[in-house]
Amino acid sequence: MKLFSYNTNRLFVYIVLVIVFYLSFMFLRFSLQIHGYNGGYFRWLFDSLLFALPVLFCKRRCLIYLYLLLVNFYFLSIIWYYHTYGTIMPLSSYLMFYNLKGLGASIFHSIHISDILLFLPSICFVIFLLIYKSENRQILNSSSLRRNTIMTLILIIATGVTAPYLFNKRLSGKDPLYLFSTTEVGAFKKYGIIHFWIYQIASFQSVSSDDERYACIFMEQLSKKESCLAKSLPTIMGKNLILILVESLQSWPIGLKVGEVECTPNINKLVIQEDAVFFRKVIPQVKDGRSSDAQLLINTGLLPLTTGAASSLCAANTFPSLAAALKMQGYTSVSFICDEKNYWNQEATTIAYGFDRLYAGMEGDRERKYADENLFKTSLSTMQKMKTPFYAQLVTLSSHEPYMEPSLLDTPLIQEKFVNDEIKNYLIAIQLVDIRIMEFIDGLKREGLYDNSIIVITGDHEQMTFNTYEGREKLRAEDCYIPFLIINSPLDSKHTDEVIGQVDIYPSLLTLMGCSDYSFRGLGDNVFGDNISNYATFRTGLEAGGTGVSETIKQHRKDCWKVSNILLRMDYFASH
Repeated sequence: MKLFSYNTNRLFVYIVLVIVFYLSFMFLRFSLQIHGYNGGYFRWLFDSLLFALPVLFCKRRCLIYLYLLLVNFYFLSIIWYYHTYGTIMPLSSYLMFYNLKGLGASIFHSIHISDILLFLPSICFVIFLLIYKSENRQILNSSSLRRNTIMTLILIIATGVTAPYLFNKRLSGKDPLYLFSTTEVGAFKKYGIIHFWIYQIASFQSVSSDDERYACIFMEQLSKKESCLAKSLPTIMGKNLILILVESLQSWPIGLKVGEVECTPNINKLVIQEDAVFFRKVIPQVKDGRSSDAQLLINTGLLPLTTGAASSLCAANTFPSLAAALKMQGYTSVSFICDEKNYWNQEATTIAYGFDRLYAGMEGDRERKYADENLFKTSLSTMQKMKTPFYAQLVTLSSHEPYMEPSLLDTPLIQEKFVNDEIKNYLIAIQLVDIRIMEFIDGLKREGLYDNSIIVITGDHEQMTFNTYEGREKLRAEDCYIPFLIINSPLDSKHTDEVIGQVDIYPSLLTLMGCSDYSFRGLGDNVFGDNISNYATFRTGLEAGGTGVSETIKQHRKDCWKVSNILLRMDYFASH
């Protein structure tokens, strides 16, 4: 069925659709619960003008209906992704279809009943199309008039979109690209979807010669600085390294008692061991790649891409890595994951990061809460047969959101009262991981692997932040802390009460394993050195630490984000 007959006022229908999209955009903005950035209403009008343009070209109702459906689901994907990860879904993630497998529960949990209101303006528009007919048969019947109208609209949209770039100094607080790079959600709320697309596309362009030069100079200076600071530390050569990367493990549940119930009784015992080194104040620094970004940080010492997942966009890159450094000392490196090998492009990144083998699909066909049990049993059985020394990375899954029901039914936490059930179920999920970790460590002792292994336990990213547990709305950087625990450590650190970043784990592990002379020692600090920054930034720019820290050090830590993005995009290590 045709959308317009000769007696239909196409321009009037276009104006109505502009209003419809503007109302949808306002709902979208409202769904992004971030304080400030309340301006930009006029800029969203240009988005509405652009999104409504197809109605001037489509002649069939069915195409418009399909277009409306696709656009509304695109808006919903932004809202649902924000509900889950607290940021805007990057364009590259729409191509990672394999990541949808196993995420049904997470997607369902991110849906709010109020989301249905997003469809309301479009439903009204469909009803309007079905009943509206214009009495004026002449408006926009002329092809020249129609062409001139469309060209005028395009000119208006183009002017509105380019104005912020033409009249604001680059890298200033009013430059959209700069604001997107520092606070993506706030910039999205202020500048809208078109500018978000521009930012995403600009981020994937080839690196400019100026950026290449800047990154090369930065790396030269970093190398000289590391050479000056390098010193010999007593390490025990030939010990296995076992890294347990725990899904959504944060610092605040460790040591927490609810009533008389310890949330992590087993990790609590590990923390106070004589040979343990425990950093409680670690700022997670993952971005769009989430858990895959954590593996990037820990295994390569690089910070994530400004936008997009490095596991998807940079899997063909050449990387320096912890596994490569250990290989030079005769180590075999393996990675155990619960997900399938294509999830977050794990197969490709495992090779890129220098691992010798990937063991995937540990989750099996059972419920997710049993995934870690299978992971630890399978990995322990495999380690028994491996030639030593080895590096084994174990990536857990059972504590992944959503926290819709308790994963343990026989825990006293069931009876305790919390702000909501989601927090209770999160703590129960962490308690289950705590049990599985101790079972694994007992297995290492039983099989004679424990004494000859350095065991590292850390979280991949924040999920249930401390302010949520406290019922506090405002998020602080310290609400996001994740732990970094080393068991059987041959080294001690005087910085355990200071703030570090996730990027500091890689250089610290190099030092711990006697690889301080490796060609790339990361963009972070070595926590076993004499001095560290005591300052780190969250992906949104939130700062932690910094007491008595010079502005020079703070700026260096911030510059590392920019440099790492350039290094990844230019594949720096392929030629250096």
